[in-house]
Amino acid sequence: MLDMTVRKICHYCDGKGYIELRDCAGDVQREETCVFCGGLGYIDSDDPEEESDKID
Repeated sequence: MLDMTVRKICHYCDGKGYIELRDCAGDVQREETCVFCGGLGYIDSDDPEEESDKID
């Protein structure tokens, strides 16, 4: 069977795998693992229609 999994860059962490938590002045206070991609920097999707930047 053909594997139709599509990998997309995680838009929440911009593919870094972590997010930076900042204070009011904009200084980085700490970094945490991205909860959406689990630190991978990408998200697997089984729906090929979700592929961004798809050119027909």
